Amino acid sequence: MKTHYIDNKRFEELIKAYQEDPGESEDELFAMFDILIGNIINSFSFKLDFDDAKQECFLIILKTLKNFKKENGSAFNYFTTIILNNLKLLYTKDKKYTEKINNYIDLKKDLLDP
Repeated sequence: MKTHYIDNKRFEELIKAYQEDPGESEDELFAMFDILIGNIINSFSFKLDFDDAKQECFLIILKTLKNFKKENGSAFNYFTTIILNNLKLLYTKDKKYTEKINNYIDLKKDLLDP
């Protein structure tokens, strides 16, 4: 059996408790999310601002937390996928924005230096 750095059974219990009463298990649950997000960002070496990426991941988690159902799969896999997809999106957006700025700078140089 595969073990994770987060106890999936406890993770799912906290999610269920949070879905029923958000104040009850919030601190412990979001501490687990903090660990999960940090480990994913570090493991995949996304070239993003760590704090901004973490904040964006927490936002997407807050939006999707109510949709989690234990019957559809493990919480660990569900939220790892959500976080990873969100980080890929952020990385792609940042990369495209950087390319756009660089292209603009190059174009401006070409126009000013004939």
